[in-house]
Amino acid sequence: MPPKSEETKTDSAPQAQRKQLVAIARDIVRNDGMAALKLEALAEKSDTPLSTVESLFKDKPGLIRALYEAWVEEWQRRLMAALPETPPEAMLRQAAHIYRELACSDRALFLAASTPIAIEADLFGVLSKSTAFELFANFLKTGMAERRFRVTADPDATVRTLWGVVHGTVLLEICSGYDELTGKRTLDESISLMTRGLQR
Repeated sequence: MPPKSEETKTDSAPQAQRKQLVAIARDIVRNDGMAALKLEALAEKSDTPLSTVESLFKDKPGLIRALYEAWVEEWQRRLMAALPETPPEAMLRQAAHIYRELACSDRALFLAASTPIAIEADLFGVLSKSTAFELFANFLKTGMAERRFRVTADPDATVRTLWGVVHGTVLLEICSGYDELTGKRTLDESISLMTRGLQR
């Protein structure tokens, strides 16, 4: 039996390669669009055998899911890093603005979120199961439990609806070509309307 350190090294090697390939795939989507993302293109761009790429991602939906997982992980990492300096009441706004920044930096990936292949990759399942989304949801549910927000019949549905407003506002900015200042202001206005609607 190999020493534990060797096992860890062996186990982490495919993960490191997978992470590197995801970064390259993200660049392909950024530069050439989602249509250009194919396992063969990734293998060629990364100088990796196609068999290795297939073993790591299986197929295109698997690769796209890995892209969204990395995207959500970055959103989560940035939100968690900001939390110590973020007052609880500002958490919702912080989560929304970090989400917006990431969407604007990966427009093609974000716009493809509602396409059949992205739905097959379960982007919104990845998002809703993340720690970052759980923080967003708990902020709203705690506010209801403490009577700071109006209590709704279905808190989970309320969370999904409010996140739909954030996603929709960001989508509107990207599709409309707003400048950055207008995009940020529009998102702030949407968040203010949401929170006012929840006030008792």
